Amino acid sequence: MTRLVSNDKSKSSLSIVVPVFNEEALISDAVQQLVETASEWVDDAEILLVNDGSHDNSPKIIDDLAEKFDMVRALHQSPNKGFGAAVRKGYEYATKDLVTYCPADHHFSDKEFDIYLTLINHADIVLGYRRERRSEQTLYAWMRSRYYHLLLVWFFKLDLFDVNWIHMYHRDQLPHFLGQSDGPFFLAENLILAQRLKKRILGVDVEYKERELGVATGAQIKTVYRTLRDFFVFFFK
Repeated sequence: MTRLVSNDKSKSSLSIVVPVFNEEALISDAVQQLVETASEWVDDAEILLVNDGSHDNSPKIIDDLAEKFDMVRALHQSPNKGFGAAVRKGYEYATKDLVTYCPADHHFSDKEFDIYLTLINHADIVLGYRRERRSEQTLYAWMRSRYYHLLLVWFFKLDLFDVNWIHMYHRDQLPHFLGQSDGPFFLAENLILAQRLKKRILGVDVEYKERELGVATGAQIKTVYRTLRDFFVFFFK
């Protein structure tokens, strides 16, 4: 892909929120890569590691990372409150012009930084579409994703290809549409509220690789149940 911007660093400042729940196998390498990539693309960045009640060695690891890297900050909440609560806590502590989140099991590539930081200059929100993920999904995962998309369209007219991947926002706008769900529905809730405010949302195809270490919790039945519960609570409220 042709680069969308020059090699000069972006003048925008960027907060990257990383929710952490039992990620001792991944978090050190993920943060090392984020530090290197962010330093190449923006002059002013911070990485907020939010420990969401982990019961492995993650809390100590992120504290050590915060001591090692000036741009890294460690935040803790206990007990485990959920993905949405962890990301929202990071957003509330963010201090830079732009805000995004990155899963602990994903490495932001140079290409992704390029695209997100370019498009955010022309939009209120940029979100990534994991189109190539479809070929790797199990039937259960595909159906879960498909029916969730249909529910969002039917109930909220939110017709976006992929609502659950990496979003980038302008920090000064976030308080106006910051969701209150503590679970994964938090990401869709932000977009629903932003759409009601007629914010401009741009989607872009991004790279996606399945995690190689640790355990993904998004496909667990209890997570699906929590997402649907928050979905309908929000709808009827």
